[in-house]
Amino acid sequence: MLYNFFSDNFEYDECTARGACSVPPSISALHEILLTTLRQSAFYVLKLKDMSIDSPETEENIINTFANVISTTDYSDAQLLSLVSNAYYGLLKIRKRYMDICNEQNIDCTDLKSILNLTPEMSLSQIIALGEKSFLHKYKTSSQDQKNLGDVLLLVIKSVCANISKLISFSIRPAEAVNEVMNGLNLLNFEKITLNKCKNQIKKLARIDKEITEKLYQTQIEEYGNIQKVVVSRSTEKSKAILVSGSNLQDLMNLLKFSQNEDIDIYTHGELLIAHAFENFRKFPNLKGQFGSCNENCVLDFATFPGAILLSKNSNINTEYLYRGRLFTTSNILPHGVIAVKDNDFSELIDSAKNAKGFAKGQTRQSEEIGYDLNELTIKFDEITQKFNNGEIKNIIVLGLINNPRSQMDYFEKLVKKIPKSTFILSFSYNTERENFLKINLVNNRPLIYNVLYRLFKNIPINSENISFFLAKCDVTSISNIINMKENGIKNIYLTNCSPNVINPAVQAFLEKVYKIKTAVNPEKDLENFGII
Repeated sequence: MLYNFFSDNFEYDECTARGACSVPPSISALHEILLTTLRQSAFYVLKLKDMSIDSPETEENIINTFANVISTTDYSDAQLLSLVSNAYYGLLKIRKRYMDICNEQNIDCTDLKSILNLTPEMSLSQIIALGEKSFLHKYKTSSQDQKNLGDVLLLVIKSVCANISKLISFSIRPAEAVNEVMNGLNLLNFEKITLNKCKNQIKKLARIDKEITEKLYQTQIEEYGNIQKVVVSRSTEKSKAILVSGSNLQDLMNLLKFSQNEDIDIYTHGELLIAHAFENFRKFPNLKGQFGSCNENCVLDFATFPGAILLSKNSNINTEYLYRGRLFTTSNILPHGVIAVKDNDFSELIDSAKNAKGFAKGQTRQSEEIGYDLNELTIKFDEITQKFNNGEIKNIIVLGLINNPRSQMDYFEKLVKKIPKSTFILSFSYNTERENFLKINLVNNRPLIYNVLYRLFKNIPINSENISFFLAKCDVTSISNIINMKENGIKNIYLTNCSPNVINPAVQAFLEKVYKIKTAVNPEKDLENFGII
């Protein structure tokens, strides 16, 4: 929903840095095959569940595959082909288990009419052709609204899977959430699904996504301590070093514990900047600061880091153009040229860092403030609540995240200049010095952002016509967040134009029609539409 960009200095995200913001047809075809195997596997999981037989291994494989793969297009044809093969093997295995039990118990089996017929002899081009054929069949047999709702359902499923995977890293398995993911995937097996049934499942999954996010907030605080306002160094020191990228805080914590007696500095990258705001991470003296200036995994940051790099679990990773031998990951799915870290044994990663040249000398860069002081925040929000409820503050605007810093920061700058003093602005991205403006840097950490919003709107009617949200970052969680916001009664929501490799333009138009989500185009007109100016 509302995310923070990492630095006022970066100009490009991974998509713009590589110059490829669309999905290649071959990747789309392989995604279609992969989705088909996963949704068909979900069908048999549910059939077995009806017999009171659980399939936790298959369920977790489905969740992990979505969390690792479907949310990114950075995998090569060969990598996706391997994933398709594994998923197809899983489908055959769960189907055989179901059919065998039916035969043993003399029960009439309900089998899917069309099971993909992949064989070891099939070439990559033949499998891609099969995926294209499957996609065209779906396109021809479904109405436009059915296709769009199916895409929205899939996006929400992705978001839920990503959050379930994070909870699992804390050894928490949300059974209801997993079951509803299976139900949602199973809906995609049927061509004649009613629109209302699909909408209801989207609503249910979006609610569950919010509940998981709340659970993640509580778990983060229990595991990592309270959030505080801190200044994080972006400078480097002469030393051997490891860079930890992605968003998995638990991987970072495990590495810090494992390496605390080693003479190696640890730097965070990307969304892991937020780790420095948790009090328990700051207990490790070898956690030095944040390295890099690009959004997500910019190739330049990795290529210029003179040590070993850990890609944390479920990172949106791109390694095709990077040097080999110093890239490691805890993910179950292993990109080509990246070395696996298993059972939290970081020995090989540390040896690689020791053998790398490290930082020959330090460089001084501008630091960055993140987090918040809870006492200060409580006082500020109490003041805002009183002023809003007595009419002194007429409108509240929440500014969200950044995909393209240059264009969207320009939009926010023009927007804020036109906002009257009687409007309070809470920003998780753009910053300016104004009396009616508060920026809180939470670095794309949804659980923390949700909690801050809960504190602000605890005694303010969030369904007021005078509450507006401007969201500028599109990612796998965007749709789920927007639907939750609508279900909570928020009336005024603007979303930026999203890259087609994240949200199809037809789907974004559908969101505007069905969920009344507007597309941000012109700051002055947008504010006029909300009645702010």
